[in-house]
This record gives sequence, C-alpha cells and structure tokens, in this order.
Amino acid sequence: MKINTTRFGTLTVDEKEIIFFPEGLLGFANCKKFFIYNNQKNLPFFWLHSAEDPKLAFVICDPQLFFPDYKVPVRKEELSVLAARDQSRLITCVIISIVREPFSMTANLQGPLVINTENYLGKQIVLMDGSYTTRHPIVLKNRQRLMAAGAPTPVFRPAEMALGNALVVS
Repeated sequence: MKINTTRFGTLTVDEKEIIFFPEGLLGFANCKKFFIYNNQKNLPFFWLHSAEDPKLAFVICDPQLFFPDYKVPVRKEELSVLAARDQSRLITCVIISIVREPFSMTANLQGPLVINTENYLGKQIVLMDGSYTTRHPIVLKNRQRLMAAGAPTPVFRPAEMALGNALVVS
C-alpha cells in the first residue's frame, strides 16, 4: 500500500507490516495504525510512523541499547490485547525525544511500546511505579560506538528484529 508522509514522501508499505495499536498511543488515541520505517541514515533509531496521519511519526529504539538493565514489569492481563502465544515474539521499544543538540536525547521509559511481531499488534504500557520518567536522559559514553551502529542495514521489519526483551511478565 502507498502511504503519504510529510518527512519521506510516498512510501510503499506491505499491509501485513502495519502495526495496529487497538488503544492508540497516549495523546494520539485516534491513530491506531503505524509502520516502522528505517531510512538507513539513522540507525540504531527507527521511525514509528502513522499510516493514518502523514505528519505523525516518532523516533524509537531498543531501550536496552542505552539502558541495559531496563525492565518493563507487566501482568499477563496487560498484554492480552497483543494475543501473544509466544513471549519471545514480543519486542519492546521506547520513544526518543531529540532536541537540537543530538547528544541531549531523552527516552520515554515510563511509556514503552510492546509489539507482537507475529500478528503486528501493539500496546503502549504505562509504568506507574516511579522508577522511570517520560524524559529519561540518554547518557552517551561513547559517541563513536553509536555512530558506528549507524552503518547501513536492511530495512527494518519487526518480525526480523533481534532485540533484547525488556519485558518481565508476571
């Protein structure tokens, strides 16, 4: 399917790769269909782009890249909307805020996104225990390592993404 975007022009996206967030995202409840785009210039970051609003897109990444001890405690009931038969098919991403100084980024660790790569269902989890914030500073210890991670790779496909899983399901 063809999707118009304000950032990248018209993109061709396989309908099977549209991620459906039944509850939407916080502040964007009316937008439920998204896709993940990688223009191969911004690795290890990806774009979570709305398939319904050409202007709406978020920068996302694997939280364990910057926060190796990050854990998302969830109850099985919270994940029921994802219809996950296998927890290993769930990936966790966080939304990144990038300001003018790119090395002053923050991550929304309080509202991680969980995506089932088997059926392309997604959910934003809200962590209420106070351990994390919506603007958790990303401290880059080695800028060169991050830049080296930006080497071109194939276009992101959630089903093929090998991320560490930050979920702790109880």
